[in-house]
Amino acid sequence: MNIAYVDPPYSGYFHRLAALLSQRTGGRTLALLSSPAYRMYAKGDRSMVWTPGEPAQRHALPQSFERAAWAGAGCPDFDRAFSHAVEWLYDRFRDEGTDVCLLFSDARPFSAAVQVAAQRLGVVCLYFERGAYRYCTASLSTQGLNARFDLAVAQAHQQVHGIAAPPSRRRIEPWLKLRFLAFMLRNELACRLDKGRRPMQHKSYHFFNYLRIALRQWRGERVDLAEASATRPTVLLPLQLQTDSQFVLHSPFHNNQELVDFVVCHVRAELPDAEVLVKKHPMDVRSYRLPEGSRLIEGNLSHYFHRALLVVCINSTVGFEAASHGKSVICFGDSFYTAHPHILRTAPGDFARQLQSAARRGDDPDAGRDLKAAVLRHYQAPGDVWAYDETDLDATAGIVMQHVRAARNSRRFRQGSGFLDEADDHAVAQS
Repeated sequence: MNIAYVDPPYSGYFHRLAALLSQRTGGRTLALLSSPAYRMYAKGDRSMVWTPGEPAQRHALPQSFERAAWAGAGCPDFDRAFSHAVEWLYDRFRDEGTDVCLLFSDARPFSAAVQVAAQRLGVVCLYFERGAYRYCTASLSTQGLNARFDLAVAQAHQQVHGIAAPPSRRRIEPWLKLRFLAFMLRNELACRLDKGRRPMQHKSYHFFNYLRIALRQWRGERVDLAEASATRPTVLLPLQLQTDSQFVLHSPFHNNQELVDFVVCHVRAELPDAEVLVKKHPMDVRSYRLPEGSRLIEGNLSHYFHRALLVVCINSTVGFEAASHGKSVICFGDSFYTAHPHILRTAPGDFARQLQSAARRGDDPDAGRDLKAAVLRHYQAPGDVWAYDETDLDATAGIVMQHVRAARNSRRFRQGSGFLDEADDHAVAQS
């Protein structure tokens, strides 16, 4: 199989994984990049860098991205860049005979362009993200990630076996943070030299923001957790970054302050004995006004699970962690775990009723273990994209082949690319 990968995850993970996949299947590897700054992560692989230009026609952004902060609805510069990127990627996939494309995140503008181009040619897109167990696993799926991943659909693919348990914490790739600083500088220079490139970059990289985040994370790892042993019943409210794609695309609230005010008000009305413990995202440097009946906590939320009545979130990974411990979880948005029957998916208008139901239901450790096993099998691979070893890459290559075969044999891909041929079947068996 011919393997392409797009805008690597600020590490050499795609470079090494793509090499394993192409070796096992006798294909070629190609890096397709939205900025020349990503070349440092391709590590000598054959690469092509998109250069902005005039598209032959307009290509619509997939409807699921309408609320994306970077979408620039009606902005001529974005429409031009996106449409040209779709045509450029289509030509690369066609000319290179690409079979599989690896992407980090499905919520970036360049990833959306890949999605449009790949669907027209039957190229299998495999989306990666840092895993449900940070520094231990990576998330991967052909459906998409987080809210685009449906656990019930994934469970229909019996040939995907994934992993049974998360491995121990892995060491971060050497010099990863220093290389990221170099990437930020190179990417900013590339966007200044050609401003048409900027609309396809998913964020602005500001050094001092990352410095503030690093200081906050350092401080958060050193908090005193003695208060976690208190006896008052609690509702845990983990916040997400309100600029993150999962919040922007799927939250019914405009910002975290609105979420905090809404949840605390309803908890005080429905569960007056409970206290709301608000946990900021480790990268969140904003300040929030906390209503009466709530307080801010720091440290690892798992220390508070033992006395929590339930957990409320938009679609945070913390919700999955709590649910895998058997806790009742209420989510305002879809995520990779919300199809599980133990998760309560709610809208603001139905929240009060769901709150009472979740508090009465209590813990269900068996349901938690079932959810954890399903997510590990169908959505995880060993080794975080920033922290991995050779054993992780070897196992992940085999899991990738399982997902590719499942996708190729599904109804979505039969007309586009048919079934795996004998060479690919042999590669699956070997891996």
